[in-house]
Amino acid sequence: MRQDIAKLIWAFVRGLLPYPDLRRRMRMRRAGFGLVTCKRWPGDNATGEEAAQLALLRLLWLQRLVRRAVKARRGEEAAHLARAAVDACIVGLYCLHSETAVANLSAANNSAARRVAGYAIQIGIIPETVVNAAAEALGDQGRDPNLKQWAEWLEREKGLWVAPRLYTAYYVPLSHFFAHTNAFTLTRHVRPDGRLRRRPASPWARRSAVRLADGCAGLMAAAIAGKVGSPSAGFLASYAEDHLNRALVPLFTLATKGWRRSAQWHKVPAALSAVHAVRRYLDGPARSDTPAQREARIRKGFTTALGALGVDQDEMFHVAIDQLVTMVLDRIDSTGSEPEAAQ
Repeated sequence: MRQDIAKLIWAFVRGLLPYPDLRRRMRMRRAGFGLVTCKRWPGDNATGEEAAQLALLRLLWLQRLVRRAVKARRGEEAAHLARAAVDACIVGLYCLHSETAVANLSAANNSAARRVAGYAIQIGIIPETVVNAAAEALGDQGRDPNLKQWAEWLEREKGLWVAPRLYTAYYVPLSHFFAHTNAFTLTRHVRPDGRLRRRPASPWARRSAVRLADGCAGLMAAAIAGKVGSPSAGFLASYAEDHLNRALVPLFTLATKGWRRSAQWHKVPAALSAVHAVRRYLDGPARSDTPAQREARIRKGFTTALGALGVDQDEMFHVAIDQLVTMVLDRIDSTGSEPEAAQ
């Protein structure tokens, strides 16, 4: 358990550090472009692998755009592009592994014709009957891609647990924090003292956008390489893993940004002492406690640790505590070490 907590702490610290990888990235991009063997799009006769190659091309392009945005310190743009990279990665993986993916995408595209022409119908340029007839002539109609269902299918049918992890850890929070206008995105323009700001506060680390885009591009390339038996599959998989492991989860980054601003560093020893107390508890007494008792004890320990730093116990404070407790409990569950009282 000591090693697990150390890994959690290191994972966060590692996400904040620079990770120069120019030579590896150039090699990865060469290998990725080399996997795109479709020279002319076959239209309705396209296979899932060919559609996956299109997704890879999109990811390689998004990878470049994210790096440009981060270099120019455009964090908002980088977050939107990183979210698009997760979208393209999940769709590409689904195309690669599902025999019906291309048909599903085509049917959804046909249905979208009505919505695209909606404005022309509204102002009376084109009759609705004409638009409907044209849409029917395109072919089968279908629903828009359901990213969550596709990610869950990839895990259930193909064992690709990374797909739902990307969806829940990155796509959902990036949608809420950046893409959708809601109470949270609006209040990003409000300073802690209540005054308004023109440039919204960012709840994510810019470097993580780069890591996420790099990881998604590498993951898609590795999946295609593995499918066709390319010798570059191992390198691409390693590249993807290294970068995804350095991408901080937006929710946890948001919760800890306030900590980094307000931490009272002279109280760090007291905080570390509280963390060590949690570690000692997990190595011993935790094994005889019920799951509820164990969760309460872990929560109290982390609350004491962050409180010792003088962090304001606002909503984000509790989000950080929930995230830390969940991560530790997940580690315990994954090792299968249940306390004796619960067995």
